[in-house]
Amino acid sequence: MRNLYLVRHGQVDFPGGIRRCIGWTDLGIDKKGRRQAEELGTYFQNLKEKNITVFTSPLLRAKETAKLLAGDSFPVCEEDGLKELNMGEWENVPMNLLKKTLESEPKTGEGRGKALIRMKEAIGRILAGTEGDVVCVAHAGINSCFLADLLGSSLWSSRSLPQPYGCFSRIQVDDAGGMEIRDLGIMPKKAPDDRECRDIWDHYHTPDRVRSHCEAVCRQALRMAEKLEEAGEELDFRIVRSAALLHDVMRTESDHVLKGACVLRREGYPAVAEVIRCHHDMEIMDDQGIGKADPDLQLEKAVVYLADKLVLEDREVSLEKRFAESRKRCGLARDRQAALSAHERRYRQAKDMERLIQKKINGGDKE
Repeated sequence: MRNLYLVRHGQVDFPGGIRRCIGWTDLGIDKKGRRQAEELGTYFQNLKEKNITVFTSPLLRAKETAKLLAGDSFPVCEEDGLKELNMGEWENVPMNLLKKTLESEPKTGEGRGKALIRMKEAIGRILAGTEGDVVCVAHAGINSCFLADLLGSSLWSSRSLPQPYGCFSRIQVDDAGGMEIRDLGIMPKKAPDDRECRDIWDHYHTPDRVRSHCEAVCRQALRMAEKLEEAGEELDFRIVRSAALLHDVMRTESDHVLKGACVLRREGYPAVAEVIRCHHDMEIMDDQGIGKADPDLQLEKAVVYLADKLVLEDREVSLEKRFAESRKRCGLARDRQAALSAHERRYRQAKDMERLIQKKINGGDKE
């Protein structure tokens, strides 16, 4: 087995900061894009596999990313077939002025079907001419075409695949040339740092009052995590911190929990997305497991879930106080009885969670 990594270049340095639709327009990366490229470099240089060759699209934004990623560790080669799609009449149009759908294409640009053939030929040449793992630094459009084809999904929905700036997708390649996607559109770090969390708040227009609530939940969650760690439990503080800060990123939207999880998946952080997905309502299995999905994140989910229930706006409160306040809103629901039933169920969950976490903090000796 060998690995093929499809990387999207770092964030583009758009003139005037105006985000545009670009294909062959040759722009470099900005300060954040350089930081993303350096983080990719740290990831690949820390891999046990050192027989890695880096290939790059000939466009400047990809070449700058590839250079920073490779450093002095890996050779870098250009491959014309990794170039982004030509956007035709869409080229250089500001994104806020461009009227397009998920399936639409520019009339005078390069179609996705034609681009896929070009990309597959390029990847074939690259794999045939190398040994060991390969990193291909390319672009969101062309990468998505290749990944959609591997997934067996429609090219017309390829733009829906997660491809944030600075992400990678890992594809296992067997000796017969068969390919299987093992990681799709993920960032080299499991969780965004505080600066990146603020950037996500800004991008999705999270109100100040919601940010204050999230910061209070984060403080509560980190204290809880520290006590669990002191008791010998293992959990990822980075995931706890970022999930607590971002759990209500879409709070002003209906179905904000699912939308918030989708945001973090789209940003390349699937583990954080999973914790956010469970922060409002989750199932207690038993003392050995919390929730049904992703057992590696059991404690992280539990901590963020309970911390959120112990904060009202930006004030730390008891579960009883928090649920007494939220119960008042049940009277405004269209189906009052169903709302009260769900509220009571979540309260029981929270009490079960509180007992479970306290038991772990106490080393399992007492309730």
